[in-house]
Amino acid sequence: MKKTGVFGGSFNPPHLGHRRLAVSAADRLGLDRVIIMPAGVPPHKVPVAFAGAADRAEMCRLTFADDPRFEISTLEIERGNKSYTVDTLNELKKIYPGDEFYLITGSDMLETFKQWYKWEEILSLAYVCTAVREKSAKLDYSGYTAQQKKRFIPIDAEPVEISSTAIRNALASGSDVSQYLDGRVVDYIKINALYADRFPQYRRLVESNLDSARLNHSFGVSRAARKLALQYGANADKAELAGLLHDVMKNAPKEEQKSVIERGGHKLTAVELANSKVWHAMAGEAFLRLKTDIDDPEILSAVRRHTTGAAGMSLLDKIVYIADFISEERDYPDVATVRALAAESLEKAIIYTTTYTIRDLAQKGLPIHPDTVDCYNDTLIKLTEGE
Repeated sequence: MKKTGVFGGSFNPPHLGHRRLAVSAADRLGLDRVIIMPAGVPPHKVPVAFAGAADRAEMCRLTFADDPRFEISTLEIERGNKSYTVDTLNELKKIYPGDEFYLITGSDMLETFKQWYKWEEILSLAYVCTAVREKSAKLDYSGYTAQQKKRFIPIDAEPVEISSTAIRNALASGSDVSQYLDGRVVDYIKINALYADRFPQYRRLVESNLDSARLNHSFGVSRAARKLALQYGANADKAELAGLLHDVMKNAPKEEQKSVIERGGHKLTAVELANSKVWHAMAGEAFLRLKTDIDDPEILSAVRRHTTGAAGMSLLDKIVYIADFISEERDYPDVATVRALAAESLEKAIIYTTTYTIRDLAQKGLPIHPDTVDCYNDTLIKLTEGE
Protein backbone atom coordinates (compact mmCIF):
# COMPACT_ATOMS: atom_id res chain seq x y z
CA MET A 1 0.00 0.00 0.00
CA LYS A 2 1.38 3.39 -1.02
CA LYS A 3 1.12 6.41 1.23
CA THR A 4 -0.06 9.49 -0.67
CA GLY A 5 -0.04 13.02 0.69
CA VAL A 6 -2.46 15.65 -0.60
CA PHE A 7 -1.46 19.29 -0.19
CA GLY A 8 -3.99 21.77 -1.53
CA GLY A 9 -4.29 25.52 -1.48
CA SER A 10 -4.53 28.65 -3.57
CA PHE A 11 -0.71 28.79 -3.89
CA ASN A 12 -0.94 32.43 -4.85
CA PRO A 13 2.03 32.24 -5.07
CA PRO A 14 3.53 29.01 -3.69
CA HIS A 15 6.37 29.93 -1.33
CA LEU A 16 9.20 28.23 0.52
CA GLY A 17 6.99 27.76 3.57
CA HIS A 18 4.69 25.60 1.47
CA ARG A 19 7.64 23.57 0.27
CA ARG A 20 9.09 23.15 3.73
CA LEU A 21 5.75 21.93 5.08
CA ALA A 22 5.32 19.45 2.22
CA VAL A 23 8.89 18.14 2.52
CA SER A 24 8.56 17.79 6.30
CA ALA A 25 5.30 15.87 5.92
CA ALA A 26 6.77 13.59 3.27
CA ASP A 27 9.86 12.88 5.39
CA ARG A 28 8.14 12.39 8.74
CA LEU A 29 5.24 10.33 7.40
CA GLY A 30 7.27 8.33 4.90
CA LEU A 31 5.04 9.36 2.00
CA ASP A 32 5.60 7.75 -1.38
CA ARG A 33 4.12 10.70 -3.23
CA VAL A 34 2.69 14.13 -2.44
CA ILE A 35 0.04 15.53 -4.75
CA ILE A 36 0.19 19.32 -4.89
CA MET A 37 -3.32 20.53 -5.67
CA PRO A 38 -3.73 24.22 -6.65
CA ALA A 39 -7.34 25.31 -6.28
CA GLY A 40 -9.44 26.88 -8.98
CA VAL A 41 -10.34 30.56 -8.74
CA PRO A 42 -13.16 30.88 -6.16
CA PRO A 43 -15.86 33.46 -7.02
CA HIS A 44 -15.09 35.41 -3.83
CA LYS A 45 -11.40 35.75 -4.71
CA VAL A 46 -11.53 37.76 -7.89
CA PRO A 47 -9.17 40.70 -7.22
CA VAL A 48 -6.48 41.28 -9.83
CA ALA A 49 -3.92 40.01 -7.30
CA PHE A 50 -5.30 36.50 -7.74
CA ALA A 51 -3.03 34.92 -10.35
CA GLY A 52 -4.56 32.72 -13.02
CA ALA A 53 -4.92 28.98 -12.50
CA ALA A 54 -2.37 28.10 -15.18
CA ASP A 55 0.18 30.47 -13.66
CA ARG A 56 -0.32 29.10 -10.15
CA ALA A 57 0.00 25.53 -11.41
CA GLU A 58 3.22 26.39 -13.23
CA MET A 59 4.64 28.14 -10.17
CA CYS A 60 3.86 25.00 -8.17
CA ARG A 61 5.76 22.91 -10.73
CA LEU A 62 8.75 25.20 -10.37
CA THR A 63 8.59 25.26 -6.57
CA PHE A 64 8.42 21.47 -6.18
CA ALA A 65 10.44 20.50 -9.27
CA ASP A 66 13.51 19.13 -7.48
CA ASP A 67 11.85 16.35 -5.48
CA PRO A 68 10.50 13.35 -7.45
CA ARG A 69 7.96 12.62 -4.71
CA PHE A 70 5.94 15.70 -5.66
CA GLU A 71 3.30 15.68 -8.39
CA ILE A 72 1.23 18.66 -9.52
CA SER A 73 -2.45 17.96 -10.09
CA THR A 74 -4.88 20.30 -11.87
CA LEU A 75 -7.88 18.19 -10.89
CA GLU A 76 -9.58 20.99 -8.93
CA ILE A 77 -8.73 23.59 -11.57
CA GLU A 78 -10.23 21.42 -14.31
CA ARG A 79 -13.33 20.75 -12.23
CA GLY A 80 -14.27 24.35 -12.91
CA ASN A 81 -16.93 24.79 -10.25
CA LYS A 82 -16.60 25.11 -6.50
CA SER A 83 -14.29 22.41 -5.16
CA TYR A 84 -14.68 20.58 -1.89
CA THR A 85 -11.86 18.61 -0.30
CA VAL A 86 -14.13 15.61 0.23
CA ASP A 87 -14.86 15.46 -3.52
CA THR A 88 -11.16 15.70 -4.35
CA LEU A 89 -10.30 12.88 -1.96
CA ASN A 90 -13.05 10.68 -3.39
CA GLU A 91 -11.74 11.27 -6.92
CA LEU A 92 -8.18 10.51 -5.85
CA LYS A 93 -9.42 7.30 -4.21
CA LYS A 94 -10.66 6.20 -7.63
CA ILE A 95 -7.34 7.08 -9.28
CA TYR A 96 -5.23 5.42 -6.56
CA PRO A 97 -7.62 2.79 -5.11
CA GLY A 98 -5.06 1.05 -2.93
CA ASP A 99 -3.44 4.13 -1.40
CA GLU A 100 -3.62 5.50 2.12
CA PHE A 101 -4.17 9.27 2.07
CA TYR A 102 -2.72 12.02 4.24
CA LEU A 103 -4.21 15.50 3.95
CA ILE A 104 -1.53 18.10 4.71
CA THR A 105 -2.72 21.37 6.25
CA GLY A 106 -1.52 24.31 8.26
CA SER A 107 -2.75 25.01 11.78
CA ASP A 108 -4.99 27.84 10.58
CA MET A 109 -7.02 25.31 8.60
CA LEU A 110 -7.44 23.08 11.65
CA GLU A 111 -9.14 25.93 13.50
CA THR A 112 -12.03 25.87 11.02
CA PHE A 113 -11.98 22.18 10.11
CA LYS A 114 -15.41 21.45 11.59
CA GLN A 115 -16.85 24.03 9.20
CA TRP A 116 -15.56 22.14 6.16
CA TYR A 117 -18.11 20.41 3.96
CA LYS A 118 -18.54 16.79 5.15
CA TRP A 119 -15.57 17.04 7.50
CA GLU A 120 -16.36 13.71 9.13
CA GLU A 121 -16.19 11.97 5.77
CA ILE A 122 -12.85 13.67 5.15
CA LEU A 123 -11.55 12.04 8.34
CA SER A 124 -12.70 8.67 7.06
CA LEU A 125 -10.90 9.18 3.74
CA ALA A 126 -7.59 10.58 4.96
CA TYR A 127 -5.45 11.33 7.97
CA VAL A 128 -5.33 15.09 8.59
CA CYS A 129 -1.72 16.10 9.10
CA THR A 130 -1.19 19.53 10.57
CA ALA A 131 1.83 21.74 11.17
CA VAL A 132 1.88 25.10 12.87
CA ARG A 133 2.34 28.20 10.72
CA GLU A 134 3.69 30.44 13.50
CA LYS A 135 6.09 29.31 16.20
CA SER A 136 3.68 30.39 18.93
CA ALA A 137 0.73 28.39 17.56
CA LYS A 138 -0.48 25.18 19.21
CA LEU A 139 -2.70 22.42 17.87
CA ASP A 140 -5.99 21.88 19.66
CA TYR A 141 -7.82 18.57 19.18
CA SER A 142 -10.00 18.92 22.29
CA GLY A 143 -13.25 19.19 20.34
CA TYR A 144 -12.98 15.74 18.79
CA THR A 145 -13.87 12.26 19.96
CA ALA A 146 -11.16 9.78 20.91
CA GLN A 147 -11.69 7.91 17.63
CA GLN A 148 -11.52 11.12 15.57
CA LYS A 149 -8.34 12.22 17.32
CA LYS A 150 -6.63 9.11 15.93
CA ARG A 151 -7.13 10.53 12.44
CA PHE A 152 -5.10 13.66 13.20
CA ILE A 153 -1.32 13.61 12.91
CA PRO A 154 0.76 16.60 14.05
CA ILE A 155 3.79 17.41 11.90
CA ASP A 156 6.90 18.69 13.59
CA ALA A 157 8.09 21.22 11.00
CA GLU A 158 9.99 24.46 11.47
CA PRO A 159 7.53 27.10 10.21
CA VAL A 160 8.34 29.89 7.76
CA GLU A 161 6.50 32.87 9.13
CA ILE A 162 5.30 34.37 5.86
CA SER A 163 2.01 34.34 3.98
CA SER A 164 1.17 34.53 0.30
CA THR A 165 -0.75 37.74 1.04
CA ALA A 166 2.36 39.37 2.51
CA ILE A 167 4.40 38.22 -0.49
CA ARG A 168 1.87 39.68 -2.94
CA ASN A 169 1.92 42.97 -1.06
CA ALA A 170 5.72 42.98 -1.15
CA LEU A 171 5.71 42.26 -4.88
CA ALA A 172 3.24 45.07 -5.50
CA SER A 173 5.51 47.50 -3.66
CA GLY A 174 8.62 46.31 -5.49
CA SER A 175 10.23 44.75 -2.41
CA ASP A 176 12.66 41.84 -2.62
CA VAL A 177 10.94 38.50 -1.97
CA SER A 178 13.75 36.18 -3.04
CA GLN A 179 14.14 34.82 0.51
CA TYR A 180 10.56 33.52 0.43
CA LEU A 181 10.22 32.18 -3.12
CA ASP A 182 12.12 29.74 -5.28
CA GLY A 183 14.32 31.72 -7.66
CA ARG A 184 12.57 30.18 -10.65
CA VAL A 185 9.25 31.41 -9.32
CA VAL A 186 10.66 34.91 -8.86
CA ASP A 187 11.77 34.88 -12.49
CA TYR A 188 8.40 33.53 -13.65
CA ILE A 189 6.55 36.29 -11.81
CA LYS A 190 8.77 38.94 -13.40
CA ILE A 191 8.51 37.52 -16.92
CA ASN A 192 4.73 37.19 -16.73
CA ALA A 193 4.19 40.46 -14.84
CA LEU A 194 2.10 38.81 -12.13
CA TYR A 195 0.72 40.58 -9.04
CA ALA A 196 1.21 44.08 -10.44
CA ASP A 197 -1.88 46.26 -10.16
CA ARG A 198 -1.10 48.22 -13.31
CA PHE A 199 -4.49 49.88 -13.71
CA PRO A 200 -5.93 50.57 -10.23
CA GLN A 201 -8.26 53.29 -11.50
CA TYR A 202 -9.86 51.01 -14.07
CA ARG A 203 -9.82 48.01 -11.76
CA ARG A 204 -11.94 50.03 -9.34
CA LEU A 205 -14.21 51.02 -12.21
CA VAL A 206 -15.01 47.44 -13.20
CA GLU A 207 -15.28 46.39 -9.55
CA SER A 208 -18.01 49.00 -9.09
CA ASN A 209 -19.82 48.14 -12.34
CA LEU A 210 -19.77 44.32 -12.43
CA ASP A 211 -21.03 41.45 -10.32
CA SER A 212 -18.56 38.91 -8.94
CA ALA A 213 -18.92 36.37 -11.76
CA ARG A 214 -18.49 38.98 -14.49
CA LEU A 215 -15.61 40.56 -12.59
CA ASN A 216 -13.91 37.17 -12.34
CA HIS A 217 -14.36 36.79 -16.10
CA SER A 218 -12.99 40.26 -16.80
CA PHE A 219 -9.82 39.60 -14.82
CA GLY A 220 -9.49 36.28 -16.62
CA VAL A 221 -9.81 37.93 -20.02
CA SER A 222 -7.25 40.57 -19.07
CA ARG A 223 -4.75 37.84 -18.16
CA ALA A 224 -5.50 35.84 -21.30
CA ALA A 225 -5.19 38.95 -23.48
CA ARG A 226 -1.82 39.83 -21.95
CA LYS A 227 -0.48 36.32 -22.63
CA LEU A 228 -1.73 36.39 -26.22
CA ALA A 229 -0.20 39.85 -26.72
CA LEU A 230 3.17 38.61 -25.48
CA GLN A 231 2.91 35.61 -27.80
CA TYR A 232 1.88 37.53 -30.91
CA GLY A 233 3.86 40.75 -30.44
CA ALA A 234 1.11 43.21 -29.48
CA ASN A 235 1.27 45.82 -26.74
CA ALA A 236 0.72 43.72 -23.61
CA ASP A 237 -0.44 46.62 -21.41
CA LYS A 238 -3.04 47.71 -23.96
CA ALA A 239 -4.25 44.13 -24.32
CA GLU A 240 -4.55 43.69 -20.57
CA LEU A 241 -6.43 46.96 -20.13
CA ALA A 242 -8.81 46.28 -23.02
CA GLY A 243 -9.46 42.81 -21.60
CA LEU A 244 -10.14 44.27 -18.17
CA LEU A 245 -12.63 46.79 -19.58
CA HIS A 246 -14.27 44.78 -22.35
CA ASP A 247 -17.43 43.97 -20.34
CA VAL A 248 -17.64 47.18 -18.33
CA MET A 249 -21.31 47.66 -19.36
CA LYS A 250 -22.32 43.99 -19.31
CA ASN A 251 -24.33 44.21 -16.07
CA ALA A 252 -25.99 47.51 -16.92
CA PRO A 253 -29.73 47.35 -17.66
CA LYS A 254 -30.55 47.06 -21.36
CA GLU A 255 -32.20 50.45 -21.51
CA GLU A 256 -29.09 52.03 -20.01
CA GLN A 257 -26.92 50.25 -22.56
CA LYS A 258 -29.15 51.49 -25.38
CA SER A 259 -29.07 55.03 -24.03
CA VAL A 260 -25.27 55.08 -23.77
CA ILE A 261 -24.94 53.72 -27.31
CA GLU A 262 -27.20 56.46 -28.67
CA ARG A 263 -25.43 59.18 -26.68
CA GLY A 264 -22.20 57.87 -28.14
CA GLY A 265 -23.51 58.67 -31.61
CA HIS A 266 -24.59 55.24 -32.88
CA LYS A 267 -28.10 54.49 -34.08
CA LEU A 268 -28.93 50.82 -33.56
CA THR A 269 -29.75 48.93 -36.74
CA ALA A 270 -32.72 46.60 -37.11
CA VAL A 271 -30.41 43.60 -36.61
CA GLU A 272 -28.91 45.12 -33.47
CA LEU A 273 -32.31 46.01 -32.06
CA ALA A 274 -33.36 42.38 -32.56
CA ASN A 275 -30.37 41.00 -30.62
CA SER A 276 -29.62 42.97 -27.46
CA LYS A 277 -26.77 40.58 -26.52
CA VAL A 278 -24.44 42.62 -28.72
CA TRP A 279 -25.32 45.93 -27.07
CA HIS A 280 -22.89 45.73 -24.14
CA ALA A 281 -19.84 45.86 -26.43
CA MET A 282 -21.04 48.98 -28.23
CA ALA A 283 -22.17 50.50 -24.93
CA GLY A 284 -18.79 49.69 -23.37
CA GLU A 285 -16.91 51.55 -26.09
CA ALA A 286 -19.25 54.54 -25.85
CA PHE A 287 -19.11 54.57 -22.04
CA LEU A 288 -15.30 54.57 -22.01
CA ARG A 289 -15.18 57.35 -24.57
CA LEU A 290 -17.82 59.49 -22.82
CA LYS A 291 -17.13 58.81 -19.13
CA THR A 292 -13.39 58.06 -18.83
CA ASP A 293 -10.12 59.47 -20.09
CA ILE A 294 -9.51 56.51 -22.41
CA ASP A 295 -9.11 57.82 -25.92
CA ASP A 296 -6.80 55.21 -27.41
CA PRO A 297 -8.56 54.11 -30.62
CA GLU A 298 -7.05 50.58 -30.43
CA ILE A 299 -8.42 49.95 -26.95
CA LEU A 300 -11.83 51.42 -27.82
CA SER A 301 -12.00 49.32 -30.98
CA ALA A 302 -11.06 46.13 -29.14
CA VAL A 303 -13.85 46.71 -26.61
CA ARG A 304 -16.41 47.41 -29.31
CA ARG A 305 -15.50 44.43 -31.50
CA HIS A 306 -15.01 41.78 -28.83
CA THR A 307 -18.51 40.32 -29.27
CA THR A 308 -19.26 40.49 -33.00
CA GLY A 309 -15.80 40.72 -34.49
CA ALA A 310 -15.44 42.63 -37.76
CA ALA A 311 -13.63 42.66 -41.05
CA GLY A 312 -10.15 44.20 -40.93
CA MET A 313 -9.63 43.64 -37.23
CA SER A 314 -6.35 44.87 -35.77
CA LEU A 315 -4.06 42.54 -33.88
CA LEU A 316 -5.38 43.93 -30.59
CA ASP A 317 -8.99 43.43 -31.75
CA LYS A 318 -8.24 39.77 -32.50
CA ILE A 319 -6.48 39.23 -29.19
CA VAL A 320 -9.31 40.57 -27.04
CA TYR A 321 -11.92 38.80 -29.19
CA ILE A 322 -10.21 35.44 -28.67
CA ALA A 323 -9.22 36.12 -25.04
CA ASP A 324 -12.95 36.46 -24.33
CA PHE A 325 -13.41 32.87 -25.55
CA ILE A 326 -10.46 31.25 -23.78
CA SER A 327 -10.19 32.92 -20.36
CA GLU A 328 -9.55 30.35 -17.66
CA GLU A 329 -13.04 30.31 -16.13
CA ARG A 330 -14.64 29.40 -19.48
CA ASP A 331 -15.91 25.82 -19.46
CA TYR A 332 -18.07 25.40 -22.58
CA PRO A 333 -17.58 22.08 -24.42
CA ASP A 334 -15.20 23.32 -27.15
CA VAL A 335 -13.04 25.60 -25.02
CA ALA A 336 -10.02 23.26 -25.12
CA THR A 337 -10.17 23.24 -28.92
CA VAL A 338 -10.33 27.04 -29.09
CA ARG A 339 -7.41 27.36 -26.66
CA ALA A 340 -5.33 24.99 -28.77
CA LEU A 341 -6.17 26.92 -31.95
CA ALA A 342 -5.37 30.25 -30.25
CA ALA A 343 -1.93 28.94 -29.33
CA GLU A 344 -1.37 28.08 -32.99
CA SER A 345 -3.08 30.95 -34.83
CA LEU A 346 -5.45 33.74 -33.87
CA GLU A 347 -7.02 33.54 -37.31
CA LYS A 348 -7.75 29.81 -37.04
CA ALA A 349 -9.33 30.41 -33.65
CA ILE A 350 -11.45 33.21 -35.13
CA ILE A 351 -12.68 30.98 -37.97
CA TYR A 352 -13.68 28.32 -35.45
CA THR A 353 -15.49 30.72 -33.10
CA THR A 354 -17.29 32.73 -35.78
CA THR A 355 -18.43 29.48 -37.42
CA TYR A 356 -19.82 28.35 -34.08
CA THR A 357 -21.50 31.73 -33.45
CA ILE A 358 -23.12 31.89 -36.89
CA ARG A 359 -24.36 28.29 -36.67
CA ASP A 360 -25.68 28.78 -33.12
CA LEU A 361 -27.58 31.96 -33.96
CA ALA A 362 -29.03 30.43 -37.12
CA GLN A 363 -30.22 27.33 -35.25
CA LYS A 364 -31.89 29.55 -32.66
CA GLY A 365 -33.56 31.64 -35.35
CA LEU A 366 -31.75 34.80 -34.26
CA PRO A 367 -30.37 37.49 -36.57
CA ILE A 368 -26.64 37.39 -37.26
CA HIS A 369 -24.77 40.66 -37.00
CA PRO A 370 -23.24 41.60 -40.38
CA ASP A 371 -19.92 42.28 -38.63
CA THR A 372 -19.71 38.62 -37.59
CA VAL A 373 -20.30 37.43 -41.15
CA ASP A 374 -17.77 39.96 -42.42
CA CYS A 375 -15.30 38.82 -39.77
CA TYR A 376 -15.62 35.21 -40.90
CA ASN A 377 -15.31 36.04 -44.61
CA ASP A 378 -12.41 38.46 -44.21
CA THR A 379 -10.45 36.13 -41.90
CA LEU A 380 -11.06 33.10 -44.12
CA ILE A 381 -9.94 34.91 -47.28
CA LYS A 382 -6.79 36.27 -45.65
CA LEU A 383 -6.00 32.93 -44.05
CA THR A 384 -6.42 31.16 -47.39
CA GLU A 385 -4.28 33.73 -49.18
CA GLY A 386 -1.64 33.35 -46.52
CA GLU A 387 -1.46 29.63 -47.13
